[in-house]
Amino acid sequence: MKIVKAKQMQEIDRRAIEELGIPSLLLMEKAGLSVVEVIRREFPSAKRVLVVAGKGNNGGDGLVVARHLHLLGYRVSYVLALGEDLKGDARLQLEILRRLGLEPAREVSFSEFDLVVDALFGTGFEPPVRGEAIRWIELINKSGLPVVCVDIPSGLSADSPKEYEPSVRGTITITFQFPKPCHLLHPVSLRCGKLYVANIGIPQWLAQDIKTELLTRVKVPNRPANAHKGLMGHVLLVGGSVGKTGAVIMSAKASTRAGAGLVSVGVPEGLNHIFETSLVEEMSIPLKGQKRLSLEAIKQVLEIQERFSAIGLGMGMDRYEEGRQIIKELLLHVKKPLLLDADALNNLADLGVEVLKEREGTTVLTPHVGEFQRLTGLEKNHILENFLEVAQEFAVKYACYLVLKSSRTVIATPEGRVFLSTRGTPAMAKGGVGDVLAGVLTTFLGRGIPTEEALKLGVFLHGLAGEIAESKRHRESLRALDLVEELPSAYNLIENEAYSLSLTYIP
Repeated sequence: MKIVKAKQMQEIDRRAIEELGIPSLLLMEKAGLSVVEVIRREFPSAKRVLVVAGKGNNGGDGLVVARHLHLLGYRVSYVLALGEDLKGDARLQLEILRRLGLEPAREVSFSEFDLVVDALFGTGFEPPVRGEAIRWIELINKSGLPVVCVDIPSGLSADSPKEYEPSVRGTITITFQFPKPCHLLHPVSLRCGKLYVANIGIPQWLAQDIKTELLTRVKVPNRPANAHKGLMGHVLLVGGSVGKTGAVIMSAKASTRAGAGLVSVGVPEGLNHIFETSLVEEMSIPLKGQKRLSLEAIKQVLEIQERFSAIGLGMGMDRYEEGRQIIKELLLHVKKPLLLDADALNNLADLGVEVLKEREGTTVLTPHVGEFQRLTGLEKNHILENFLEVAQEFAVKYACYLVLKSSRTVIATPEGRVFLSTRGTPAMAKGGVGDVLAGVLTTFLGRGIPTEEALKLGVFLHGLAGEIAESKRHRESLRALDLVEELPSAYNLIENEAYSLSLTYIP
């Protein structure tokens, strides 16, 4: 499902109206009817409804809601919160209401209603709120009533995850045709409440050139009948240092659970005994170095790289001068798909990301926001407020795949495609969860799956495993290794499409 910004939605609307000849009034009618459907579904006992309408098309949608609820026997009042000088389709909707004998209320008492419909501002609104709208937003928020928001909660920017004040705090939001960034990105998506996306009759192909999508479905690759461990990929996970051996161990266990045919870990020889006693199904390869990898480990990895189908690098590696040289040499000379995680990213930040432009093979970077801040020099708030855009720009500029992790995860490709995953849970905010993801992703990179599909499946599977683990334990008690044990259950849910989505689609 495409994720569209305000101007993109306006262009899609324009093309539907001008090029395809779909009447704008019809689109408004279908939008309003979809809101009515949700109200009846979600609030069956609500019979007294107040519609707070603005001047534009969003207000017109609200007036359609008022009309249809009135015709269904609801007690409906509506206020024209920003004045009565409506134009175009919204004006026509007002005239219809007046012909039905419904005049706008001048003042209302919220205590007389069961539900309020917020139809002040829509997708095209740009914060901040000014004038009389401030008072109405504050009244809505103080009313204590369930709030149904038309398109977006009034006062927000459709394009931004930023929480603007004042803005409506919705119980439910119904947006039209495609979700917008504000519906999906934290923290502002919490103000939208439960999200519905309603089909109002605009062809999906009008958005075919938009490169940003919500990740709602993934496909588990087939395991052929003649499969053997060599066919299922042999991955190498390189990292480990004193005090951080657990990172590679978790990655390795995750890689095995995710389906790798063979898993090897390349670790400092001085710490190899720890891995020999901690890993059973996975193999260890002692590399030069005592407390952490030394420069001599570079030659060893390059000499054996042909044995592996993908390499993951950096988990528990440590951040140090020789580490930067290790990263550089492996980037330049490893021909297999190479994933950089954790301290590989920190060493890359110290080295300088321009070296990525010299790499010839497939490269995947998996930073959390702090690591991405070090890689790019961007401020944390700028990253969070432009989450999709900064990921896309980086992936294109450095011809790499980027998996940017926060409360949501975004996958960006060198071609500029962006996929947003809303899978996961706050319980996953624990050390080691990223190491598990690195192992899962390296597995799929090593299976010969197209890189884009491998990353989508890995991110989705990992987030879903976290949700399952939380449901069986408690959000405070979740461990990274709990995700590893729930990967099989996550696979089953994906294959049976038995998981819930972050939104409800009304066809």
